[in-house]
Amino acid sequence: MFVLCLASLVGCKGPQNILNDVAKSHIDANVPPGKLFEELLTRDLNNYFCRNGTDCKIEYELLRNDPTQSGISYPKYYLWVKTIKGRNVAEEGAVRIAAVDQKSFEVTHFLSREEISRSPSQVASIFPAALVDKITEKARSSLHSQN
Repeated sequence: MFVLCLASLVGCKGPQNILNDVAKSHIDANVPPGKLFEELLTRDLNNYFCRNGTDCKIEYELLRNDPTQSGISYPKYYLWVKTIKGRNVAEEGAVRIAAVDQKSFEVTHFLSREEISRSPSQVASIFPAALVDKITEKARSSLHSQN
């Protein structure tokens, strides 16, 4: 009897489907839609990395297209970011950001290329396991391209 009641309350969805629905609702509530995503992301990365503002721009690459949703936290995205001042790359590295209320992105962690090269174990403590090799390889390849 209890099982029938429970099944009717959750619409005969299994526990995994319920978790997926909750994750989707957090993503929908926090990730800016359409073009607004790129506009807000660019604005917030510039605010974080180009604080001094003059002749500074940001280039970024999403390391994974979809957000990572854990529990009820804000959805996370992972990027490789380059800060360009004048004609030179001033800084680059891996960034973890959180999408907040469809209004902004907050940088939660940044590891520079140098920090990654010096201590690759840091990457695994911040970024998903599936991205660790990609991030350490990007750090290695960009280090060699600058030398």
